[in-house]
Amino acid sequence: MSELTQVVQPPQSPYEAPPQPPSVFIPPDDDQTYDKMALRPYSLAQKIHGALKYAWVRLRGGPMLVNMEVTHFCNASCDFCDFWKTERSGKLRDYDYIDAIKQLNPLCVTLTGGEPTINKQLPEVVREIKSSVGFIYLGMVTHGSLLTMEKAAALWDAGIDQIAISLNYIGREHDEERGIDGLFDHLNTLIPQMTAYGINVVLNTVIMRDNLDHIIPVAHQAREWGAKISFSCYSDFKNGNESHLIDSDHIEQVEQLIDDILVLKPKLGNIISSRYFLRGIPNYFKNTMPSTCEAAGKWLVQLTPDGDVQPCPELPVSSHYSDFKSISKPIECDRCWYSCRGETQASLTFERVKELLGRV
Repeated sequence: MSELTQVVQPPQSPYEAPPQPPSVFIPPDDDQTYDKMALRPYSLAQKIHGALKYAWVRLRGGPMLVNMEVTHFCNASCDFCDFWKTERSGKLRDYDYIDAIKQLNPLCVTLTGGEPTINKQLPEVVREIKSSVGFIYLGMVTHGSLLTMEKAAALWDAGIDQIAISLNYIGREHDEERGIDGLFDHLNTLIPQMTAYGINVVLNTVIMRDNLDHIIPVAHQAREWGAKISFSCYSDFKNGNESHLIDSDHIEQVEQLIDDILVLKPKLGNIISSRYFLRGIPNYFKNTMPSTCEAAGKWLVQLTPDGDVQPCPELPVSSHYSDFKSISKPIECDRCWYSCRGETQASLTFERVKELLGRV
């Protein structure tokens, strides 16, 4: 086997030989510099409008990001999330979600779930949100099993700015994690088609104990597909499953991993996680994070399918959207270091300005 090809091997099973995942080509350091991948192309007027909206939201005190739950239903069966057990879910048409977006008026909206692609009216939802207020950056997070090229193109043509696809492993291990046979092969075919169409695809990859040796290969796989990648941290906050948490025996490995990602970030050009967020990852797993969260309920809110607002995806409902008031004091919580927390609470330093300007 070539020294330039790194293969992530799944754990051995006492019952059957594991399937071989696809090889991920990782070139030597001298060949690892690529042009930085941009987000959806914007005109100068749109860039100025976006910058002004950012400044206005900061001065207003948030929210910067609204995670808008399209549904609580999901067709996957991940062991770290219980949405797939949902028996009842509200629907977007059960409340005036456009009025909610107008009142909250964030910089960014992310369509999420459950699994958002279960909703068959998503292109219409995208068009309505994009035309509801001035500048708004609209994305979606999906596991991708129900997504087709036709559906992705319809969302892109409707105006969505980003489609994020969850991917924690290379190969069959990803299928096993999600409980969906053939999922990785489906994404392996679909994502290159999406990026060839011009769609801004971002892989959402969660760093956890089980996939530490997959993280760098996934970043390279994203580049090969023409996609970007964003990292987050595993938390047991969703349903109490501690089996994927990073323990003390793996902290040094995580610290080395983050150092490697920071070196790789300017070379690959597709890692969109900020340096601020990446540097906080080891601290989260070492339990040395600040005991307060500055994002939840202020810079970040979760909008449920019933029109209620949660300070974050894991905290209880605080109000209906029509009664929402931004939280003025940090919440006592250190249970997560999700990207929606770390990226939204980050100060706009010179370093972050340079990172953002390189993407537009």
